[in-house]
Amino acid sequence: MADVRKALESERELEKEFVAEALRSETQPKGWPAALLMFHLSMWRERLRDALTEFRHARPYAAPPENIDEVNDGELASGIGTPLEDAAARSDQLLTELIALADDLGDRPFKWFTASTTFEALLRNSYTHPRLHIFKYLRENGEHDRAYGMLEDAVSEMREVSAPAIALGTALYCLACARALEDRVDEALELLVEAFPLRSDLKEAALRDPDLESLQDNPGFKALVS
Repeated sequence: MADVRKALESERELEKEFVAEALRSETQPKGWPAALLMFHLSMWRERLRDALTEFRHARPYAAPPENIDEVNDGELASGIGTPLEDAAARSDQLLTELIALADDLGDRPFKWFTASTTFEALLRNSYTHPRLHIFKYLRENGEHDRAYGMLEDAVSEMREVSAPAIALGTALYCLACARALEDRVDEALELLVEAFPLRSDLKEAALRDPDLESLQDNPGFKALVS
């Protein structure tokens, strides 16, 4: 069984370091500021917390919204101006509640986007999702080594905790995208070779992924996505 608690606690530490650094040095960031990023994470953690709480009591739970962009746009507008300390504290409290629910529920059938179990949903919501947003923030603001290292750590951690295939496949795919952006083509292809059997649905996404644009004419890539 996957050690979801260990993965989520690792993500908690990463987010604390990210917030602490942003409080020290953020001035005029490109893209979302750290406060809005953490606000966004808290809204999605709250949504999953509520669903898992209802599920725990064998009651119907609200499915995630179909139009994610519309929901995000509305929520982000309401989050503008939230202090980083407040947004981070709220997100961390919700992560604490999700970890408690993971301990209580264990891994059980549960549908949430592409996730089919509680553990898959928790890793998607509170490990992969925040890590990708922080990766984008760091990369947009010139911290490439730190950003890429974070995705390398994600693959290592998903292996270490025996993560479900969907979670490990996502981590491998994201690192492949990073390798492609670094023009490390052979490594990117090797990662995709491992990722696609775990997440076959990502083949179609890979054809449109701007991070993989440098691979589009590569014969090896074409063979993988065919």
